[in-house]
Amino acid sequence: MRFLAFLLFPGLILSEDARSEPIVEADLLRHIEILASDAFEGREPGTVGENKTVNYIATQWVRAGLRPAAENRTWYAPVTLVERTPESYRIELANPAGRKTLPPQDEIVLRSAAPSFSESRLPVVFAGFAASTSHSLPVAGKLVLLPLAPLAGSDGIIDYRTRKRQLVQDGAIGVITIIGKQDEWPRYRRSFLRRATSLSDFEDHAALEGMIGFDQFRALVRQSGRDAWQLLADRDAISLVDLAVVADASAETRVRTYLSHNVIGRIPGTSPENGAVLFMGHWDHFGICRIEDPQDPGKDRICNGAVDNASGISLLIETAKRLSAMDHDRDIYFLATTAEEKGLLGARAFVESPATELDNFVAVFNADTIALSDDSRRIAVVGIGRGGLDAEISAVAVQEGRDIDRSGRADAYVKRQDGYVFLERGIPAYMITSAFADEERLNAFINDPYHDVGDEVNDRLLLTGAAADANFHVALGRYFASTATYPGKATSGEPDN
Repeated sequence: MRFLAFLLFPGLILSEDARSEPIVEADLLRHIEILASDAFEGREPGTVGENKTVNYIATQWVRAGLRPAAENRTWYAPVTLVERTPESYRIELANPAGRKTLPPQDEIVLRSAAPSFSESRLPVVFAGFAASTSHSLPVAGKLVLLPLAPLAGSDGIIDYRTRKRQLVQDGAIGVITIIGKQDEWPRYRRSFLRRATSLSDFEDHAALEGMIGFDQFRALVRQSGRDAWQLLADRDAISLVDLAVVADASAETRVRTYLSHNVIGRIPGTSPENGAVLFMGHWDHFGICRIEDPQDPGKDRICNGAVDNASGISLLIETAKRLSAMDHDRDIYFLATTAEEKGLLGARAFVESPATELDNFVAVFNADTIALSDDSRRIAVVGIGRGGLDAEISAVAVQEGRDIDRSGRADAYVKRQDGYVFLERGIPAYMITSAFADEERLNAFINDPYHDVGDEVNDRLLLTGAAADANFHVALGRYFASTATYPGKATSGEPDN
C-alpha cells in the first residue's frame, strides 16, 4: 500500500508543545471533517475509501511518534473477508411415512458457504441452549435447528455464537437459526437475505446456514409429536432432539473474497514485560450506501459515519499524540479495526493473531460513537462489572472530575462493540464515553441518522463531551501504563459468555 498521506494532509502536524496541551474540540473536528468527508466515500472495507482511511490513520500515528506494530513492522494487518449473498435456495422436508412438504420460501431462508450446495436426506435435529466442550454432540452430517435465544431471559445461557461453533466443530452440515418471536421474523429475514460478511477462516460457519420463523418451526416439530414452546423453554441439559424429518436442500450463493486491514501502532514502554494497554476503535462505515435515484441524481448516497466512528478514530489519534510525549512502563498499543459494522470482524481477527500475546493486555479501551454530548462531566462505562477494573476506573474518574452513570442502561451495548471480543477472552475491556450517558441524544441518533446518510458533519455533532472523553483516555493511559499506579493485572477477568 503506497504511503501518500504525508503529501495529502500536510497541515495536520502538531508541535511538541501542542502534544502536551489538553485535547480540545477543534483537535477532534479536524480529523472528523477529513474522515467523514465525501472524498473518503463512507470508509467501506475493500474500497478506495479504505485505502485513504488506513493511510490517514497510519500517517497521523507516525507523526504522533508511534511505531508500526503489525507483522513485519508494518502498520497494516491484513484481514481477509468473505461476502456471501443468497441468490436462490430450496428445501423440501419428508417425514418417516415419506410425505413431503415444501415450506414457504418466506418462512425459511438459506445460504451456502460455497457458491453451490446440494444434499439429500439430511436428518433434521433440534439442539438446545447448552453447549459442551468435553464431548462431541452426535450431529455429524445433520441439519441442526438452533434457537437464537430462549423465549424468556438469557441469564446463564451460553451465547449463540459459542453454541453454533460447537455444532460446526462436531460436524453439523447445516445450522438453521430459530427466531423465537414471530413478530421479529420479518426483520431477521430481510437482514439475512442481504449480503453477509465473515472472516475467511472463521470456524463458526457450516456448509449450509439459514433462519426459520417460529410459526414454521412450530409446524415442523408438531410432526414429531413435540411442542415448540417446550423445546425453546428447555434451558438445562444439552438437548438434542431427533425431529423425525429429513431434508433435501440446495442453495446458490454469490461469494466474494477481498482484503481489508486493521491498523496497529505502538508506543514502547520501558518495562514491556509488565504487560500492555490497548486503545482501539473501528474505522469502517457503510460506504456508498444508497443506490442512485434517477429522479434526483444529486441526492446524497454516502453514509459518511461522522459520529460512528470518525469521532472515535479522532480520539485515538489525539490520545496517541499526548501519550507518545510521556514516559510509560508498559507498552501502549493503538488499534483501528476494520469491519466492525459487519460483525466485529477486525477485532476478532486481531484476537486470533494479536500484535503481542493476548494475555499481555492489562486493559483495553474501545472508542466508538463519542460525539453526541455537550456534558463534559458525566460518562458511561460500558462493560462495568465485567472486567475487574471498576475500582481503578472509578479512581481515574474522581481524579479527572468525571461522574460515572451507574444506571446500567449503557451496558445494553456491551455485545455490540469491539471491546466485547476481548471480554469473551477474559481480557478487561471497556467503552467509556459521555455519549452513552446522554440517553436522550443517543436514542435520537440511533433512531434517525445512525447508519444512514445523515451521520455527517453538521450541527448534530457535539464535541464538548468528546473532548473531555479524549482527555479522560489520556488519563487512563497514564494510569494503566504505569506500574506505580497500576502494578498488576485484574484477577477477576473471566471469559464472558
